[in-house]
Amino acid sequence: MRRLLAYCVVLCLGLLARAEDRVSWEITPRVTAPGQPFRLQIMVESDIVLGGAQFISREIKPPRGMALRLSGQLIRPDSNEATFNFSGVAPEQLGEHVIPSFNLRFARKVVVVPEIRLRVSDQVTYRREAQARAELVLPDRVFYVGELIRGAIRMRGGENEAVVASYGLESLAEGFSMAVTAERQPLPDELGQGLQTTFDLTPIREGAGEFSLNGIMLVQSGESGVFNQGGRDRPFAFRRRLTVAHVPERGRPPEWNGAIGRFVAERLQISKDKPEVGEPIRLRAILTGDGNLDRILPPELKGDETWDVLPATERRRHAEDQRMFVYTLVPRLPGKLRTPAVRLAAFDPATKTFSRLEFKPLEITVTGNAPAQVDLVTADPAAPVAAQPKPATGLATPTPDRSSPFFRGSPEGSLGDAAGFWSANATVLGLVIAATTLTGILGYLAAHPEIRRRRRARALMRAALAEAEACRRRGDARGFAVAVVRGLQAGVAARLDAEDQAMTQSDVERVLPDADRARLDGLFLRAHADRFAPAPPLAAAGDADADLALLRRLLATR
Repeated sequence: MRRLLAYCVVLCLGLLARAEDRVSWEITPRVTAPGQPFRLQIMVESDIVLGGAQFISREIKPPRGMALRLSGQLIRPDSNEATFNFSGVAPEQLGEHVIPSFNLRFARKVVVVPEIRLRVSDQVTYRREAQARAELVLPDRVFYVGELIRGAIRMRGGENEAVVASYGLESLAEGFSMAVTAERQPLPDELGQGLQTTFDLTPIREGAGEFSLNGIMLVQSGESGVFNQGGRDRPFAFRRRLTVAHVPERGRPPEWNGAIGRFVAERLQISKDKPEVGEPIRLRAILTGDGNLDRILPPELKGDETWDVLPATERRRHAEDQRMFVYTLVPRLPGKLRTPAVRLAAFDPATKTFSRLEFKPLEITVTGNAPAQVDLVTADPAAPVAAQPKPATGLATPTPDRSSPFFRGSPEGSLGDAAGFWSANATVLGLVIAATTLTGILGYLAAHPEIRRRRRARALMRAALAEAEACRRRGDARGFAVAVVRGLQAGVAARLDAEDQAMTQSDVERVLPDADRARLDGLFLRAHADRFAPAPPLAAAGDADADLALLRRLLATR
């Protein structure tokens, strides 16, 4: 009974405390046209001093099609009042839209914000062409696992507004790998004034899922320069339902090796057009086109009575639309020979059909007069031709020159008994071991690019850590946050095999699942804050230590 009574007292006190919190909101305008910008202001008044806010943006769940971002907040340290300002863009769908109730987290209290309603009507006069706007460019079709999808965000200027910058791009797409290829580039002339950000999207599993992409563009009204008239942030948000399937097995040629896109078997190149029998040479197959070039497995080449073939040992790109496969060939017979056939197949996602590609063989002249017996394990086409061991071609066994210094010191003229023989061979052996070791290390690094990525990431994280410490000493709060975020992005990118700048807060949380989300919110908010806004205050010593601890922990796990 006592326990029940105590519970009721606590519940009542909680209700009373909650009743003393006054939360109001105002949307301007209350009724908007589809795609029209709006402003949301939330005012909080409590019975106690609220303290600093720990705003968690992910608790706000705007309705589908609505863009909403925090643009500013006013909280006095000794006040029980707080004001939050949001920038938004109305959905395209007509009707009433509801922002569900969410929490505002302060140092001493959690305040509940009631649901907020916005009505979208076609009766409102709004000239869309006069306003800056963002557009998502993405193919409207079924995608395929492993396909490279090129997309873009076009931020167009209007009659009365110009787009001067953008920031805070974030993707919440599960089942997709995304990499930004170019940020804030001028739009092509035929598209008008504005900026464009391009990205590559690759599905990693089949099924239907939602692709979400949002960010902020900085717009400026009038014709004066941005430093003469401050810009205003305007969020954009896109949600697309995407369907991903596996490349169909029906009609799939046996030569298909993962190529998805439109490709051309451009040409073959040979390292030497007149090799000798048994001399390793390099055959380069150059593939061009638009698609997932980096994910294509090298076509398999098979040896025959005229050629011994080693599998492709090198795969590289010389240009954005080019891929090179490199093979080692060893001719077995003299005469005019044609290089082995290099064949592959590609799947075109637009037409949903397969196509076969074949490189035109090359005709080369092989010199020599006898078949070769070649050790394909040790053949090294990268070494100079003179250094390659050449098999015997039916000539008589050579007679050693006994006047050579190798024979000095041997009364019988025996090579094995000569002192010079052993010293010379020890030197040669040492050089061979050193060269072999170096070649092995370089080959290993070439075959394992993830090692290079991790080394680079560690260097970038150490540099970011040093920069953050320096910014902390001189009181540069924004520089401190930028340095820490840059280091986190470098470390996470190495883990996820992606570009540094494409890494978002959600990516950091994937790699560091136990990281404090509120702390990451604050870091990314300060790092990507509007550059025309006042500089944020430097975090307290304990908070700065905790921010640096995140980066140090990621560095220690590399």
